[in-house]
Amino acid sequence: MAIALCGWCRTRAHMTPEKDSSTTYTKRGRSDEFTVLAVYRCDNCQQISLALVVSPHSPHRVGAHQFIEGHEAASVSWLPTAGTPRSFDDVPQHLASAASEAHECNSIGAYRAAIALTRSVLEATAKDQGYTSGNLVSKIDQMHSAGIIRTHIKEVAHEIRHLGNDMAHGDFVDPVSAEESEMALVLMGEVLSEVYQSPARVARVRAVRAAKQQATSTTP
Repeated sequence: MAIALCGWCRTRAHMTPEKDSSTTYTKRGRSDEFTVLAVYRCDNCQQISLALVVSPHSPHRVGAHQFIEGHEAASVSWLPTAGTPRSFDDVPQHLASAASEAHECNSIGAYRAAIALTRSVLEATAKDQGYTSGNLVSKIDQMHSAGIIRTHIKEVAHEIRHLGNDMAHGDFVDPVSAEESEMALVLMGEVLSEVYQSPARVARVRAVRAAKQQATSTTP
C-alpha cells in the first residue's frame, strides 16, 4: 500500500494505482540500475502523481506498482514534490503565509522564487508598519529611524534587499545557489522576529508578571 505526502494537497494520503496507466522501466545506460515510474491518484484530492524509484533490481517480474510499493519506505520520490512550509507565530497572516511559501520554494530547489519572496516579505513588513512611500531602501531606513528595527537588523534587511534585487528586476543571468537561498531565509526570519515575534514574546512575559503582581496585591 502506497502512502505519500501529496504534492497537490500537501496531505499524507493513500495513493491508489491507476490501473490503465502506462509504466516505464528504463535501464540506466550500462549501469545496473533501473528507473521505474508509475502513475497513482491521491485518495484525498484525486490528483495524479508520479512515483519514481531508481534501483539495482529489475521490476519486470513483479510489475511497476508492486515494485514501487516494495520500495516505498526507502527510496520512492513523488512528483510533484510537496514543499516544506514553516510556521511563523505572532506574524500577521498575510506575511506569515508568504514567508512560509518562501521556505516551500527553497525546499524544492526553487531558489530564485524563495529569494524573491524574502524580499517581498521585507517590503510588505515595512508597508504593514505604515511605511508605504519611497523605495525599499527608504522604507528600511524609515523603520530604523522610528526604532522599529535596531541597527544590525537594518543591515540584515539591506542584505535581503541586495539578494533579492536581481529577482525583482528580472536579472537572471547569474545562477542562484542553495546557500544564497538559505541565507535569505535566515535573514528574513531575523526581520520578522525583530518586528513581530520578539515584541509578542516580551508582551506575553509582561502579561504573566502583571497577572502575578495583581494576584499578590489582592491576596488578603
